Amino acid sequence: MFAILLVAITALGPLAMSSFVPAIPAIQDTFAVSGNVAQLTLSVSIITMAFTALLYGPLADRWGRRPVLLCGLAIAVLGSLVCASATNVMTVIVGRALQAAGTSSGFILARVLIRDVYGDARSASVLAYVTAAMTLAPMAGPVIGGILLDSLGWRSVFVSIGGAALGLLAVAMVRLPETGTQGPVEAGPIGRGAISTLLRDPSYLRNLTYGSFAQAAFFAFIAGAPFFMTRTLGYSASAYGAYFTIVPVGYFVGSLIAGRLGTRWSHEQLTSWGAWGGLVSSAAGLLFWILSNPGPLALFLPCAGLALASGMAMPAAQAGMLAASGRHSGTGSGLFGCIQLLVAAAAAQWVGNIQNAGAVGIFSMMVGLSILALVGLLIFRAKPPQG
Repeated sequence: MFAILLVAITALGPLAMSSFVPAIPAIQDTFAVSGNVAQLTLSVSIITMAFTALLYGPLADRWGRRPVLLCGLAIAVLGSLVCASATNVMTVIVGRALQAAGTSSGFILARVLIRDVYGDARSASVLAYVTAAMTLAPMAGPVIGGILLDSLGWRSVFVSIGGAALGLLAVAMVRLPETGTQGPVEAGPIGRGAISTLLRDPSYLRNLTYGSFAQAAFFAFIAGAPFFMTRTLGYSASAYGAYFTIVPVGYFVGSLIAGRLGTRWSHEQLTSWGAWGGLVSSAAGLLFWILSNPGPLALFLPCAGLALASGMAMPAAQAGMLAASGRHSGTGSGLFGCIQLLVAAAAAQWVGNIQNAGAVGIFSMMVGLSILALVGLLIFRAKPPQG
């Protein structure tokens, strides 16, 4: 039950995001707003996730994992209800921010729970297997969201996520143990001392750089692909969801590879292979669309390659980040999630500004962000670890 609960609370955020994204064009039409305003339902929620992630970690270090996670799930239920009952786009934006703030508690604290239970030696492998199972959520999310959108309207997507969050809250109240054993840490109200220490640690910065820019490349795709698929290519939301399932399959395969190799290869080896693989996949997609107009598979297959590379490397980056964080693992996980999401929000909002550039614009951003992820690894590689 503990393992299943870890997968479920980790999956809630990606499920909420992937099921909601196909509804953005419908929300834009419902409230007659511009693409930039509609895109705020995504980018503002990502920014909110970033700052709440920065708080969840230190709070979990100080007060325990269990009470902080339960509060987060309750906030997710509230935000879903606000979205479902919205009468204007600003209410949707506020509701999505609340929903995202609540669901972010899951992926921030689940990896801390894993390190608490399994330690540094096994955490990369366990994270990989949990991530592999968790990919069922973003795989199913667009399909479920597309069906709900086409049959019941976009509000039904938020009702469904609210129900899932409420169910997880009920289970966690009964079955989730407290795993923190080191006692409260003197990290200040928002972990200022720990954050300062972590940002001077080359090992932490290496994993932070890769994790932030690699995830932003993926968010650039999920922010731009629905508009391009439905408005430019003329496909339905359900068709977008069906094609999108290719992408989580790539992440699933990459996570399984990481699970097998996590105890044999170093964190540095896995992240380096992932960074190179992500760059090659993004560059291939850009080349396809520069040379021709090849259709949906050429849109989704390169992103699946990026997802495979990230699935292989991201668990290692997270495990390396947690190892570098030491007893401040909650603060380290929160800071990692915060910066990841801020960079992703910037990428998602910028895609909203270049919608007319189509697939070439999307893949150009993905290539640029993949280059930055690789450059960060190369910059910090030669620096000796602290302590």
